[in-house]
Amino acid sequence: MVKTFYLSNGLKVAMEYMPQYRSVSMGVWVKAGSVNENKQTNGMAHVIEHMLFKGTEKRTARELADAMTEIGGNMDAYTTKEYTCFYTKTLYEHLFYAIDILGDMLSNSKIDENDLKKELGVIAEEIDMYDDSPEDIVHERLQEVIWREHSLGYLISGDKQTVLGFKRQDVLDFMKQYYTADRMTIAISGYFEEARVLEALENCFGGIAPGYKASLLEANAQIAKAKYYPSLYMQHKDVEQVHMIIAFESLDYYDPERYILSVVNSLLGGNVNSRLFQTIREEMGLSYAIYSYGGSYEKGGLFHIYAAVHPNQVRPVLKAVVDIIQKLKKELVSDRELYIVKESVKTDLIISDESTYNRISNYGKSYIHGESIETVEEAAEKIGQVTAEEVRAFVQKHFDLSQMSLSLVGDLKTLPREEMEELWMTYRTEKA
Repeated sequence: MVKTFYLSNGLKVAMEYMPQYRSVSMGVWVKAGSVNENKQTNGMAHVIEHMLFKGTEKRTARELADAMTEIGGNMDAYTTKEYTCFYTKTLYEHLFYAIDILGDMLSNSKIDENDLKKELGVIAEEIDMYDDSPEDIVHERLQEVIWREHSLGYLISGDKQTVLGFKRQDVLDFMKQYYTADRMTIAISGYFEEARVLEALENCFGGIAPGYKASLLEANAQIAKAKYYPSLYMQHKDVEQVHMIIAFESLDYYDPERYILSVVNSLLGGNVNSRLFQTIREEMGLSYAIYSYGGSYEKGGLFHIYAAVHPNQVRPVLKAVVDIIQKLKKELVSDRELYIVKESVKTDLIISDESTYNRISNYGKSYIHGESIETVEEAAEKIGQVTAEEVRAFVQKHFDLSQMSLSLVGDLKTLPREEMEELWMTYRTEKA
């Protein structure tokens, strides 16, 4: 059972005691991502994630790097569009050390000007690495043009020249605004002593500034919903294949239809039994990599169908995908296929939930979005209730070809933009 507590500064804590384990996972979620940035600060949340590992008032960067290795644990962090997460995985006897480390990083980081300058160079190399990867570009640049008027379309890593211009005061100003207790959540799952852990959390995190005391739901409401623009993105890269994404506007994070979306995703391209895989790879032999995935945020969502193909196969793969979607709009899924798909989704959920790290991710993300925690059992029950009629209605509603977006990155020498734009518009004007 998950218990909820609050530190003296209002920082929300989710704790789940699991006596069958001898390890414990802990994470700190900060409501600060690229969606909270503007053009002048784009990339700042990601920079801060890096800088918090560069030393505190009592630990050097090397000491932080060695901290978890010395006890056989793991510490890492990542930045998303909507939040930044710092987490540890340790044996239970080392939890208090992990609390002290994370508390020190989030409360006492030095943000040294020289360290910042060096790290910005490292991040610039990271940005170049992503720009060299068509698998990354095809996804990120499509979001950028689809959500062109909203910060949800910003690249998490930011624009290289903008990032290289950041100064220490810029970092401190962003942290002062967003790294406050009212915008943080801590989640812990595993084996631990509740009272001692709460005391340690208060000692290590209780000094973080409380912020404006606004609820996370209120903070989320201040960001407008992202407007979706059907878009065509094309970029040539000197590689063998074309990486392509077909995308549609989809659901916000907590939309009631999210259970149907999970079933539709699994049915279309979630595994080797999916229609995309069986048709485009197994029957037609057009692509080795073909799958679908969702992307839901508080202020918008996208559904993606990805394939990596030879340039000559772009047109037939696009047609095959459209044909599969159109068939789902017209015909009900059989009882057997629907049962298999729902069991697959439920199995993935339940197996994932057996990891303490995945459990704290569920709790941390739920609280940082300002929502209550949904158990895996509750989600599995809702998935089990999805009907064939709901699947067909969902596809009819959300996979509107007139709103289809397309991203192509790779060897485009034989795919002129004018021709691809004409083909894209042809599908967009087809009647469902």
